[in-house]
Amino acid sequence: MKCVIQNYVPDGNILNLLEIFRCMVNHCVRAGLQNDCKTLKQLSSLAYRELEQYDITSYYKLCAFSKACGILAHRKQSIKRGIFTKNPYMKKPILISCYGFKIKDGIIKIPIGDRKYFDVGLNNHTKQVLSDLTLKVRSFTLTPNTISLTISKEVLELKSIMTAGIDRNLYNVTYGNCNEIRQYDLSKAIQITENTKSIVSSFKRNDYRIRQKLYSKYGQRRKNRVNQILHKVSKTIVEHAVKNNYAIVFEDIRNIRKLYQKGNDQGKKCRARMNSWSFAEIKRQIEYKAKWNGLPIIQLTKQDTRGTSSLCPKCGKRLQDKWGRDLWCELCQRWMDRDVVAVMNQSLRGLLRFSSSQGVVCETMKRNLEYDPVILRVDTTKLSPIDEK
Repeated sequence: MKCVIQNYVPDGNILNLLEIFRCMVNHCVRAGLQNDCKTLKQLSSLAYRELEQYDITSYYKLCAFSKACGILAHRKQSIKRGIFTKNPYMKKPILISCYGFKIKDGIIKIPIGDRKYFDVGLNNHTKQVLSDLTLKVRSFTLTPNTISLTISKEVLELKSIMTAGIDRNLYNVTYGNCNEIRQYDLSKAIQITENTKSIVSSFKRNDYRIRQKLYSKYGQRRKNRVNQILHKVSKTIVEHAVKNNYAIVFEDIRNIRKLYQKGNDQGKKCRARMNSWSFAEIKRQIEYKAKWNGLPIIQLTKQDTRGTSSLCPKCGKRLQDKWGRDLWCELCQRWMDRDVVAVMNQSLRGLLRFSSSQGVVCETMKRNLEYDPVILRVDTTKLSPIDEK
């Protein structure tokens, strides 16, 4: 599933619906907090009668329950992790529904009650996306400025026989395996982040509210520009993987920001630069684009990730770090780049996990206790379908 977003111009009726939906969600959240509701069914049975005071179509009330239940679930997860949270509420007006809307002749009709609809004309990009007959429009989300359509399609997973690792770094993304390596430059994203930081730090406004608006404006601008760079890189990687039928392997670098906290003997600029690293965003983009095309995704564990950038992918010997990012293998007598080594090791370890999950092992040996000494024989109950044929 993914979504397509476009702008639109609302009228008074739509703005009123957005505000009513926000009030309904907050009403359900308060009821859930007071009665400690844990499921959608409990919340619905508790607050359904209370929503009769809102003049709105009934299926919007069902979507309000779902939205409130999601907000409460996120709060419980934060509490479970030991994170202090205030009582949540929805601040911005919004309208979400998976019922009642229609799409006809390039126009989406949103019900506003009394068998009346609000028509939103779809732009050329949205029409082009929805022209695919295999897609299904699941729901819509309205804000005061944008409309988002959630679309889905059935995807068959491709049968890959090779893997390609992805090594995420601050200034580049390295992708490939033992056959080929590709490296994509992300230094422009770092430059955009630093320029935005210098611009924001130059503001000398006494009013806190004005400063917050300016920070939000330039922060959103930075996010859009960086995400556009990551989008181009992720699109190129997925297209190459689809063309060569590669399964994509990711390393596990969660909680890496703990290495760049105050008190870890690092400068302020270094910590700021590393904490602005969008390693999770590039992974998110590659993952959803790969799933949209049916590519398998392999996520290595912490144990599998350990040593990927310090062991030789050919002989397995620990490499010597003598000249920065260049590593030397005494047994193979060659220099290798750290990122290239990491990608090759990830692809090899991902291939082992991928092969074992596909049942590539042809036969299994077990003990025959009738003979002394013990003789190993084939366990025919665990033969693969290929061997049975």
